[in-house]
Amino acid sequence: MQPYEFLLSNTGQTSFCPFAHSLFIPEPPSYLCEFIDRMIQTPRELTHLLRQGKLIGLADETGFSVACDPQNDEAVAKLLQLQFDMGHPLLPTVLVQDANQVSLYVAKMPEIAFDLVEFANKPLTVLYEQGKNVSSVLLDKEPEIAVRRSLNAEIQRFIGGYSKGLLTLPFETSMPPKQTQDLIEGGIGQVVSVIKKPQIMRLGFNGEIEFIRR
Repeated sequence: MQPYEFLLSNTGQTSFCPFAHSLFIPEPPSYLCEFIDRMIQTPRELTHLLRQGKLIGLADETGFSVACDPQNDEAVAKLLQLQFDMGHPLLPTVLVQDANQVSLYVAKMPEIAFDLVEFANKPLTVLYEQGKNVSSVLLDKEPEIAVRRSLNAEIQRFIGGYSKGLLTLPFETSMPPKQTQDLIEGGIGQVVSVIKKPQIMRLGFNGEIEFIRR
């Protein structure tokens, strides 16, 4: 049995497929081989795709996600349609580089929010009561906004270079669902051997905390 391998164009090194790290699969499905081919993208190419309203694949410590520019109406609509078509229960989540970037997407930032996000050493998704700077396609449907800081250095650098967060649909899997194959046009990141599902909490305007998933 052979692992999927591909050339990381931004490092010049051969590595396992980012979404199949340490997985050995005897019969690679054709859709996954085609998907892997589309994952070979430089950060500059991925930035161009996002600005053109395309969807990309993203992998970090929480597993695989589909991502788009949070302010592109067409891209956000495609992401929400994917969620609807799959009956996917997890919320679209803005992925940010650091705690400072959270304030770009939250209308009223509780005082405790910065410390919760900045000093979290495990994946943490926080639901805030009112979002902003995200497509109205999402906010008109649900004003509440979910935000998570990626703990993956590569993803943090990419988001920093993009100068804004990414709206993601998290699947928390090591492999991309087949339904994503025709939608994704590039990808970044590498799934770790053990996926860490984030804690999910709701944070009120006055700092009230409600855990949805511990």
